[in-house]
Amino acid sequence: LKAIEKEREAGRVGSSLQAGVEIRVGGERAAALESLQDDLRFVMITSVARLVVLAENDPQAAAEIRVWPVEDPKCGRCWHLRPDVGSHAAHPTLCGRCIENLQDA
Repeated sequence: LKAIEKEREAGRVGSSLQAGVEIRVGGERAAALESLQDDLRFVMITSVARLVVLAENDPQAAAEIRVWPVEDPKCGRCWHLRPDVGSHAAHPTLCGRCIENLQDA
């Protein structure tokens, strides 16, 4: 979250949902984050979250976080910036996940 805040202060992203995050980490931290799978973006409150698991014997195995602005369209329901917004003719302002959730309701 500190890395996102630095990008916000620099004016490169607005809200955290306008950011993508890549976390590079190894060991127990990686295992804990890996268990979240796609839900990592919800925990991070970002539109994109990627995990890169580093090998334990990697000399670069120190945790590293990269943040970038996401430029995908905004879902009108969840507000995440997703590449699949507008891909469903019946719901042109929603992402695929929101469409699935509405259909299951």
